[in-house]
Amino acid sequence: MDIRVIEERLRRLNKCVGKVQNYSQMTLQDYQEDENVQDIVERNLQLSIQCCIDIGSYIISRQRLKVPDDEENVFVILGENQVISNELAQKVKGMIKFRNILVHDYLEIDSIRVHKIITNGLRDFDQFAKEVIGYL
Repeated sequence: MDIRVIEERLRRLNKCVGKVQNYSQMTLQDYQEDENVQDIVERNLQLSIQCCIDIGSYIISRQRLKVPDDEENVFVILGENQVISNELAQKVKGMIKFRNILVHDYLEIDSIRVHKIITNGLRDFDQFAKEVIGYL
């Protein structure tokens, strides 16, 4: 396994989460009124989630773990194989559905949900990175 592949994606994850973190103190009203901020936040959340998926898929491939039958199960397989904790795997497996909304169902993005994520949910990305680093 080429650790540099994972490190590069972890750096990108950190950068994207940092951009989102810049808006974590915004009120819901301020967030909803600023479409430029929404664009920045949504894109960087999408990229953050994709980084996690890519890291997970790379580890699964290189470690020859069970191939997930659905992209959503990438995190479940990581949990089953102690790459990340089962607790974290259960928390983050919903990220893929959210990423799909950001990419494909962009007309239905719930700004209240996004605001909740940026004010409360960014810790999951940090925990994912820490657990992957611990696994390596």
